[in-house]
Amino acid sequence: MREWWRQLTAGLSLAGCILGLLTGPLMAAEPTDRFDNFRMREGVPTELKMVAPDLYFLYDDLSSNSAFLVTDEGVLVIDTRQHPAHGRDLIERIRKITDKPIKWVINTHAHGDHYYGNPAFKAAGATIIAHRDVVAGMLKNEQLELKRRLAFFKSLKLDPAEVKTVLPDVTFDSRLTLKLGGRVIEILYLGPGQNPGDTLIYFPHARALYVGGPFANSNWSNMSFTPSMDGWIALLQRIAAMDDVDLFLPGHGDVGKRADVLDEAKLLTEVQTGVKAAIAAGMSRDEIVKNLRFPEFANRRNYDRIEVFLEALYHLYTTGKPLFPYP
Repeated sequence: MREWWRQLTAGLSLAGCILGLLTGPLMAAEPTDRFDNFRMREGVPTELKMVAPDLYFLYDDLSSNSAFLVTDEGVLVIDTRQHPAHGRDLIERIRKITDKPIKWVINTHAHGDHYYGNPAFKAAGATIIAHRDVVAGMLKNEQLELKRRLAFFKSLKLDPAEVKTVLPDVTFDSRLTLKLGGRVIEILYLGPGQNPGDTLIYFPHARALYVGGPFANSNWSNMSFTPSMDGWIALLQRIAAMDDVDLFLPGHGDVGKRADVLDEAKLLTEVQTGVKAAIAAGMSRDEIVKNLRFPEFANRRNYDRIEVFLEALYHLYTTGKPLFPYP
């Protein structure tokens, strides 16, 4: 798989493009600068939670979540955090629990806050897995992902020059089953939700599902990448209907229950309905961004970014395409 990927990227001259994006000067004063809108706030302290005897969930309120499964044969990790330093921190947390090799990493979606820690895990010898559309997103939005995280790096005194995109070694289309230390891990793609390639990881023994991009507990999720809000809502409803799952592990926010997943579906439904009604009433993009507020959801994380999300939905409904499409 690795040799195949090297040949493909060499043939498309992608390696040189990526290197130039990461080492060359950032383009100044582009319209996408407004999407680099991280604002430091008082956050819940980062906490590692044992959600099953061998399954751990890292809740990082200011950034993004991760999880890992510990077995006698080795460790499987889901999402590697927002910076190589945070990836190394996650490895240190794992090492306080086990010295078993880190064998597998799964990147759930193509947002840098979930895969910029890949270099640390690659150096530790892990094989990285992602859906093929996740890889496409990593490549298509390479510069955007780096640019929109610079405020976060600055706030936490993290060096952006250290960020390098490490692509997955293995890709899949719809389903992949891993067996590790007597445990079965089901890696699933049920269609796009927040993003093309949104990957779910099911742990049958723990009755737990890591949802990643589509589910952010008590959060406003970024709506700039979805090809279909209807599809996203339907995916959440399908996940909530899984009777063999009790714990829903989100990409952002704390561990959730079925009601929390349905609550996000409700938020998305009401926001979609409001924006569509405003468009039908003849409101312009600027009027929608300025006037729609959905105060019933004002207590959710990321509410301060509502204007960006409303702009994204206006673009989706007036053009039929996401603001930042891929693959």
